[in-house]
Amino acid sequence: MYFGHTAISTLCLLNFGSFAFADKLLRNRKLGDVGGLSGNGTPRNGLPGNKDEEDDPRRPGGPNLDFGQEADYIVVFKDESSHSSFSQNEMATVNSVRHLSFMNGEVIKLPNAQAAQQWAERDDVLFVEKDQEVRKLAETVPYGINLVEAFNIDYVADSGVKACIIDTGYALLHEDLPNNINYGNDNLVTGYNPYDNGEVWYKDGDGHGTHVAGTMAAVGGNDVGVVGVTSKAKMPLHIGKGLTDSGSGSMSGVLDAMKNCVENGAKVVNMSLGGGGPSSAVQSFLTGLENDGTNVLFVAAAGNGGSSSYSYPASYDSPLVMSVAAVNSNSVKASFSQYNDQVDIAAPGVGVKSTVTTSSGASFSYATWGGTSMASPHVAGVAALIWSHHPSKSAAEVRSALECSAVMPEQYGNNVKNDFVGYGVVNAQNALALLEWGDFSGCPSSAPTMSPTPLDCSEDVIEIRITTDLYPTETAWFLTDICSNTEVAEKLLGDYTLSNYEYITLICVPPGREYSFKITDEFGDGICCNFGDGSYDILYNGEPVASGSGTFAAEEIKTFGQCGTSPPSPAPSLAPQSSIGPTSSHSPTYSPAPTVTSSPSSTSSCSSGQVEFIFTLTTDNYPEETKWILKEAFKWQTGTKIAGESFGTYNSSQTTYIETICIKKNKSHIFRINDKANDGLCCDHGNGEYSIALNGQEPFHSGGNFGKKEQVKFMAFPDYSDMQAFTIEIEREPKGVYLDWTSKDEEENS
Repeated sequence: MYFGHTAISTLCLLNFGSFAFADKLLRNRKLGDVGGLSGNGTPRNGLPGNKDEEDDPRRPGGPNLDFGQEADYIVVFKDESSHSSFSQNEMATVNSVRHLSFMNGEVIKLPNAQAAQQWAERDDVLFVEKDQEVRKLAETVPYGINLVEAFNIDYVADSGVKACIIDTGYALLHEDLPNNINYGNDNLVTGYNPYDNGEVWYKDGDGHGTHVAGTMAAVGGNDVGVVGVTSKAKMPLHIGKGLTDSGSGSMSGVLDAMKNCVENGAKVVNMSLGGGGPSSAVQSFLTGLENDGTNVLFVAAAGNGGSSSYSYPASYDSPLVMSVAAVNSNSVKASFSQYNDQVDIAAPGVGVKSTVTTSSGASFSYATWGGTSMASPHVAGVAALIWSHHPSKSAAEVRSALECSAVMPEQYGNNVKNDFVGYGVVNAQNALALLEWGDFSGCPSSAPTMSPTPLDCSEDVIEIRITTDLYPTETAWFLTDICSNTEVAEKLLGDYTLSNYEYITLICVPPGREYSFKITDEFGDGICCNFGDGSYDILYNGEPVASGSGTFAAEEIKTFGQCGTSPPSPAPSLAPQSSIGPTSSHSPTYSPAPTVTSSPSSTSSCSSGQVEFIFTLTTDNYPEETKWILKEAFKWQTGTKIAGESFGTYNSSQTTYIETICIKKNKSHIFRINDKANDGLCCDHGNGEYSIALNGQEPFHSGGNFGKKEQVKFMAFPDYSDMQAFTIEIEREPKGVYLDWTSKDEEENS
């Protein structure tokens, strides 16, 4: 079932590569008025001077700027006379790549952006800009693929894990779907039509089945269309045309297709369909499979009625059936998604772009649709994806891995199953790691009564809405409690990654406080209006208290609220946080595990569903330049931090700090540490270092010589002695970005 069809018209875009800072300085605002380098020797949004940096003995030459490498630059002269004079007198002295005589311009190869700035300062030059790379339109990664974190996991070919799709058919000749001809395998895509109506499984006269198939398995790396959950390898598919080209079918036809899927070796069966009440025949069939120990998992759409009623086949009470709810890009349940105690898990189902057919199956295209039908194939795809890595696992183990590792959205409070999103939003990275680990003891089971409020908060709620511009990574904001001079929440540079997109953050705060909200733009041109129409709004208990059109330059500050006359209660935190303090040692002790914690008066109070995260920091000679943050990986863009400290917090050099924090067990987390001077903790200005560990074990990662920042993604396992199951992701940014997947053993030996 699906919730309407919204066709997407073709939109031509130019896809530019990423630029270094100095190159970005030259980016084109509009022809004739660029926000890069103008003539007259004045940079518009020029290179920032910083007195603190200039006075820093490590920077005797002033700001430490990376001017990039050799590149082509477009130089446009002020008029025809200036261009003619250059051509006659200087052309032979430059490396001219291309003549742009029609606009009095030249494309010149220059050694770096500093040379480009010198050209821009000439009196005869109108402007200079980098000759950026323009690519053909490549394939689109739908937001759902990233939301469920499936893009960096490869399906294991020849694993024997086959997926089946029971729907309206399959567009075998669609350019972006697997087919037997292009893959050289006559058995890669097979199918069956249970109806004697002259229709064939490999033609989709409705388009719904093709849309579902694209979400599961659209081809990746072909520079067209979209990518599916299992886009990186040849996953065998079986198609059961349980619905006819009219978009409907019979329960018996669907049952026949279910049986045919099992007979053809499918381990995962997606059913984005529903209607009517429960069928005794289907229930009997499922019970028979269960009694026979058949390893198959049926993944079905929860329904689009927007009510608490049951929809079938999703709501059969069987361990072989999973009911999937739909959420939007902010992980909020879609209004149409049915909710009841049979809902097991949730996945993206609003505005999902995928493959479709048109003209009764004769033509092929792409469209954005919404519905629990769009959510279900995300889960089915993830199930097949992780199962391919461990084909010997049972259906029960795969289901447990999906449920226990799902990420509960913040607005639904505690981490236990509920009627709206089940165990939470499916997460491929977490599920694969948990399937490898095999410990499902932390899986929640009870279903609480959900509060009607979107945030589990007994006091006041601040809602911050940010609509980004075309450069979302340049935006940051900070919310400070003026009464206590403490930071309440923040979004750092790089936290926002989607352009022209609304991000919503909910924060639980005590009443009777005054707050300062500061929003910044790294480039100094605000978030509106030359490069997108960004804006922001702040609501306090649902009432607007501050807003901005986004036309500020480098920063804008708004205040709201008022400090109470009596001492306020301590602010509740959305996650455990601890204070820190220096210890007597000057370097971390890795073995035995650190014994100094941030709460000396008590031992670890982590619950059974949590593990103890231990962060040990030894500062360098500039401790105030270090900051760090810890978040759940799934909530990196939209959630509040679990713990962290800002620049200026640490003020003792060559001193060791230890912090102990309780974090959720079996969940993926991201730890990020930054150095303001871009020289890490070691080794030019002191021998600083840091380490992170879990449950008193030896550190699973340590570092210090990382340049600007280092980011570690890890699973919060209670015991990581099995290195095959413990994988971390390291991202370092000295000047560019280095991304590496490595196990703990590899990291220790690097």
